[in-house]
Amino acid sequence: MEVQMGNKIHFFTKAFFCMILFVFIISQSTLPAAAEEAAGSKIEQIKKGGKLVVGTSADYPPYEFHLLNEQEGELVGIDIDIARVIAQELGVKLEIKDIIFSRLFDALEAGKIDIAIAGLHPTETRKKKANFSDIYYQAIQAIVIRAENTDKIKTIEDLRGKIIGVQKDTIQEDMARSHIEGANFVVRETIEELIINLQKGLVDALILEKPVAESYVQRNKDFVIVTSKEFLDKMGSAIAVRKSDNDLLAEINRILKKMKVENKIDEFVENAKVLTNKR
Repeated sequence: MEVQMGNKIHFFTKAFFCMILFVFIISQSTLPAAAEEAAGSKIEQIKKGGKLVVGTSADYPPYEFHLLNEQEGELVGIDIDIARVIAQELGVKLEIKDIIFSRLFDALEAGKIDIAIAGLHPTETRKKKANFSDIYYQAIQAIVIRAENTDKIKTIEDLRGKIIGVQKDTIQEDMARSHIEGANFVVRETIEELIINLQKGLVDALILEKPVAESYVQRNKDFVIVTSKEFLDKMGSAIAVRKSDNDLLAEINRILKKMKVENKIDEFVENAKVLTNKR
């Protein structure tokens, strides 16, 4: 009898412990969701805070760039204009954080910024980290070389064995590595670094989105653009939000659609082209 009683006590003790453990696990798993629900939707949080915090990487004209060469220069560009309209539609102030491009998604995931807008193409890899808005602008890629090499580099095949400069964690880096055989690659955090490398002859060519390439070539007559059939597919740019911010994503898509109907984005593109000549 004592043995049976001991077994029963042991059984009920284990059962009780398992039940407590189960309740603890369930409660822990629902805490983040409950906390987020208590804090309200993302849009409600932004409106309560009174500002939209936007992350960008301001060395990418005509998308985003400093109006003056100095870092203190006013931030302008297509993406900045779009971000300003989004903030206005939400009825809040706009705060822009200039972040190294390769760190944008880390900042987004950490909640340091509300959205990321930096000429971002929604690749499958990036979609694992964030959700993306509808495409708001499309462009092809281009090769930038020194004018003195015009006779030497006419096609993508001529880049075999050359040193190619690309920006870290960009689609241009991916495309260059997949399309240019037998080349050596120099990867830098900013386009400004790449431009300096090209000027100094440390690299033979850069792979940039064509509007970006054009803005730098306009400023430096020692550079020319080479187009290649491998880079003629248009790549679209979109705005990134955190995976959980579905309400914000829906509102951004509504605002983008409205801007397209009103031809605002085309207007922003033309304005940015004018401003790149003033740098």
